[in-house]
Parts: sequence; structure tokens; C-alpha cells
Amino acid sequence: MITIEPAESNDTGVCDCCGRSSRTVSGYAYADDRPLAAYFVHWTLGHVSDHGANIDLVVGEWGDGTTAAGRSAISLAYRLGEGGPGMMVIDADTRPVSMSPLAGQLLRREDVVGSAFAQDVFAIADAVLAQDDRVAELLGE
Repeated sequence: MITIEPAESNDTGVCDCCGRSSRTVSGYAYADDRPLAAYFVHWTLGHVSDHGANIDLVVGEWGDGTTAAGRSAISLAYRLGEGGPGMMVIDADTRPVSMSPLAGQLLRREDVVGSAFAQDVFAIADAVLAQDDRVAELLGE
């Protein structure tokens, strides 16, 4: 079972198209107390139905003796449609996570889709959406 530990929350300025504030929240994902990932979720407040959100994950090896070389950044575009929420992998090099010192590799869509760990990536993102109360707006709440 994946558990989430919320960390920081920052309002990051205004959306160019509507002037509303944007927010980024971050935290950590664990499985059986073993670190899995750091996460970052970014969206424009009050505009999830129009613009969606982005979920950036840094997955890989964590703990003493590990380095960014053992971790990869993966990015997901999140949309809330009439049929409910949906996510798709996008290229991590197009996102701010590409500048993070936490990740040694930036994965592209084709690196993730159809891979053995794609299911794990979506499970982590699902756990963030279900457990981090700060992102309730993304679920239409």
C-alpha cells in the first residue's frame, strides 16, 4: 500500500490567461515505510476544469548513499473531464522538475508508456490524489 506524506505548499503567481493564482504542493510517497517518490502537483486555482494540473514525480532510489543518478523525473498531465479524472504521461523535460537536483534522468513519454513501471507511476499519482487533502480541487471537490 502506498502512503503519502504531504510537505510544502506554495502559491506561485498568477495564470497568464486568467489572472488567478497558481499553487504547487509537494510531498513524499512510501510503500511499507520505504521511500518511493517525491511529488509535485501544480494547478491554477479555480481552473482545473479548464486547464487541468500537472503531477511531477521523482522516483527511484532514496536514502543514505543514494544520489540523483539513481532517480528519474516523470511528468503527468491531469485533466478533469465529463467522464472523470484522467492522466497521461508527458515529457519531463518540458516541466520545472527538469531543473530539480533530485533527478538524474528526465523521462520522456515513450520511456514510460508500456514500461514495466508505468503501473507504479500511476499508482503513486492515484495515491497522491486520494490522500493529499490539499489537492481536493483536482477531484472536483
